[in-house]
Amino acid sequence: MAPLQWETTASYIQRLARSHHLTTAELLNGLGIPRPRVDNERTRPHAPHTSIELYLNAPSRRLIASFAGVPEEHLCHALPQWDQYRDKPNPASARARLRPAPVNAVTGCPGCTLARTGQRHPVPQYLPDSRLICRRHHTWMLGRHTLAGTQLPIDHADLEHTPEILTAHRTHIRFLRRWGTAADHALAQSMSLTETWRRTAPAQERIWPARARRIGNNKRTRLWYALARAAITYPETITLAQYIAHHPRTLTALERPESAPPVHTAIAALLGRPWLQDPAFYPDRLNNRINYAPSPHPGARPRWTYRHPGPTELTHLGYHPPARHNRPAPTTA
Repeated sequence: MAPLQWETTASYIQRLARSHHLTTAELLNGLGIPRPRVDNERTRPHAPHTSIELYLNAPSRRLIASFAGVPEEHLCHALPQWDQYRDKPNPASARARLRPAPVNAVTGCPGCTLARTGQRHPVPQYLPDSRLICRRHHTWMLGRHTLAGTQLPIDHADLEHTPEILTAHRTHIRFLRRWGTAADHALAQSMSLTETWRRTAPAQERIWPARARRIGNNKRTRLWYALARAAITYPETITLAQYIAHHPRTLTALERPESAPPVHTAIAALLGRPWLQDPAFYPDRLNNRINYAPSPHPGARPRWTYRHPGPTELTHLGYHPPARHNRPAPTTA
């Protein structure tokens, strides 16, 4: 059984066992792999799909590859954590461990999962930032979120009514191919800025709330404004990142008392938001941050690039669910 690109090892082993009507424990035991040891560092009570990964040493990997009928080099290419077991050289016996993964997975596109596996079981994947959007199925992979400590059962955002996000994704892919590591630096700066602006935007900002309304299909707009925050600011994030990459050393903050700094004016015009001329919306030493950008000549990008945080608490993003007003019980005379 072939793995999905960027799939977690735990998910692949679970799917492999399920295809043979076995549990994961039964599969490992049948192959002679002892029950996985649980590292002491596993202290977070999250689901194994998202933060706890299954690591196999070299003999275990050979057994799994042989049983699945897939060359081990193919599994190594598709599964980011496949060969990351911490072991002594040339181990003699099969071993497995459960420990927190270095990054958090997101639930892959349901449409793609169904097309490639024939099943609707969710598949967690270590998707790169540039693959959080599925243009074929108009889906954004959100990652895990909690509200007041309770996990939300929402893993995806529908982009059916936001074509500008799909267009921005095409630009994003071209930008990465052309600029390499310089694009990663520019995107990190841009994402930080647009998220700050989203949270502090004045009442005159209309585009982002309207985009949240379209993503949420006119329901629970405030919730989607926080939940799909990266998607809501995505077109502006990509536009700003390109600007930063093209002008890393020409943006000079010459303070002029009679007008806004040139960089603020340029960004405000670029994004079509006059309120961004106000220096209060920018961090200190903005130009110093931009001027430290890598050379515009792209270098090789790392193969696995993702910045997905752990479960995000929405109240930390400024979202608070509307209070429920209980109607008083009617009184009888």
